[in-house]
Amino acid sequence: MTCVIIGMNRLYVADTTSIISYFNEVFNVPRKLSTRGCLIIQQALSANPSNIRLSIPSVVLVEIFDKWFLEDEIASKLRYEVFEPIKGSPNVEVKPIEQEVLENMLKIGDELGNHDMHDKIILASAMMLNCPLITTDSKLISYIRNHKVVSYVS
Repeated sequence: MTCVIIGMNRLYVADTTSIISYFNEVFNVPRKLSTRGCLIIQQALSANPSNIRLSIPSVVLVEIFDKWFLEDEIASKLRYEVFEPIKGSPNVEVKPIEQEVLENMLKIGDELGNHDMHDKIILASAMMLNCPLITTDSKLISYIRNHKVVSYVS
C-alpha cells in the first residue's frame, strides 16, 4: 500500500511520544516535538477539513490510557483536552491493528527486540501505510534511519 497523497493531501502516522509532546501542557511534560511536527498535528486536528491527515494507531490511545488515566481529574482533563479534539477532527483516524500491521511487525528486526510492543505496532502501522511517522522516540528514529522503512518527523 502506498501513502495516500491526493493533490496536496498528506497522511502521517503519530506515535505516543508525539501526541504526549504535542499536548505537553495537558500531560505536564516538556515539549520535545519539533515545530514542524507540532504544525502537522495542529493542522490535522483542525475542526475543518485539511490537506494534512493524521492516523493514530489505536495502541497509542491504549498506551495513554494505561499510563495516564490514573486519577479522575487527570482522566477528565485528558478526555476533554486530548481525546475530544482527536475524535472531533475530520482529518484524524484512529487505526485498528490490522493483519498487515502484524505482518510488518515480523519484518521489524531484533534491533527493536527489547522495545515496547506498542512501539513496534506503531512503526508497523506506518510501514503498512507507507507514511511518515511523527515521533520523538530515539530508538524508533535510529531504526528508521538504519532500515529506511519509512520517513519520520521528529
